[in-house]
Amino acid sequence: MNTTTTTTTAAAESAADSAATDSSAGSTKGGDSDYTPVKTFEGYDAFLMFSSGEWRWGNWQGQGEADATQAFGVDADVTGDGEYTVSITNASISYDDPDEGLNPNVDLDGDHAVGAEGCVVMCVDIVGLLNGDKLKGTGDPKTDKETPGKYNADDLKVELKSIKADGQEVAFDKAKIKYGNIEDNNNCYRIEIYNDYGDTAKDSPIDKDNLAFEDSLEITFSIEGLSE
Repeated sequence: MNTTTTTTTAAAESAADSAATDSSAGSTKGGDSDYTPVKTFEGYDAFLMFSSGEWRWGNWQGQGEADATQAFGVDADVTGDGEYTVSITNASISYDDPDEGLNPNVDLDGDHAVGAEGCVVMCVDIVGLLNGDKLKGTGDPKTDKETPGKYNADDLKVELKSIKADGQEVAFDKAKIKYGNIEDNNNCYRIEIYNDYGDTAKDSPIDKDNLAFEDSLEITFSIEGLSE
């Protein structure tokens, strides 16, 4: 079995790797380390969908999606079975993208984003993955969420491994995490950790009201079933 493992456990390291592989972006605002979004993927674009309690720190799209005007995260390139980390950082959420501009929802204190408090949404979406029965678009599934991918959600084994806020572990109840093709308007594979508009709102796996961080939020997960 060919196994691909991504073990990026620090958001700053992810951002540094991004900068090294893509020098086409412009200046940054925010963060102590450079951040340059990576917008092309060999495999599937996995991203951290998140909004804080005040609807700040909003990250709603993957960097590789077409017309990704609401993408402000440090995404993972899912190229095979393995472990991956996705994140948002102070540098990424306050990045002034030369193509898309500055995040319209972020509050800045000088060049840094004001820290996040609370949680409205916290999910991981893997774009282009599932062969869903709901939507039958004809584009590229990696950039068009309505176009089916090649995998059946039931054939994949996905597990949330850790949540870290500013490098500190955030407790969660594994039994309450939701997995699969959860929404009707896309063919993404989702790990739903919390969603004000989802099943987890009724019985949250995390203490969402006490979540707070200044610099980074990181989610690590594992996936099996992608290898041929």
